[in-house]
Amino acid sequence: MDQFEKITFREFLNLEKEEFKEYERIGLLLNPDPWGVSEVTNWPYITVKDIQSMLSQNLDYEQVIAIITELTGQRKEKILSKIWIDIFKFIKFVVKSIERIDELEKALAYEPDANEERAGIEMFNQFGYFVTISRLAGNILEQEAVGQLPYSQVYSELKLRKVDNIFMKNYQKIISAK
Repeated sequence: MDQFEKITFREFLNLEKEEFKEYERIGLLLNPDPWGVSEVTNWPYITVKDIQSMLSQNLDYEQVIAIITELTGQRKEKILSKIWIDIFKFIKFVVKSIERIDELEKALAYEPDANEERAGIEMFNQFGYFVTISRLAGNILEQEAVGQLPYSQVYSELKLRKVDNIFMKNYQKIISAK
């Protein structure tokens, strides 16, 4: 393991394929390290959603650098000069953080009813999380501010709206049954 610790992230990225794979295998076993970055629910909503989107695809090391830059403000050259183990530990922290968000968001899942499906609710899927930002903002001038809110604040509002929606549907059923 000592030989692994002596190379920078730049050197890691330039390793021959076999050695690269071995380093990568070892790196994926390391414990997470947040580098002093706050807990994920304190990150700006748009940052969480962007990173969530990147991690849902095949992540490459340019995206890893972009994520580190986004969360720490460090420039690419500084990131490349860090010990590769530190990079893997930080990325493991990010992945675990986004996995927590994925679990939280299961509580926000919404199953449209048949009428909503016939009306074409799936058309909104093309907008991804922008629908959430747009609806919470109310107007285009407030969208950036909503995107910068802590994830926890946006999540709480979405959960409240979901509960409110369920209540209103139930209430309407009760009223119309009378």
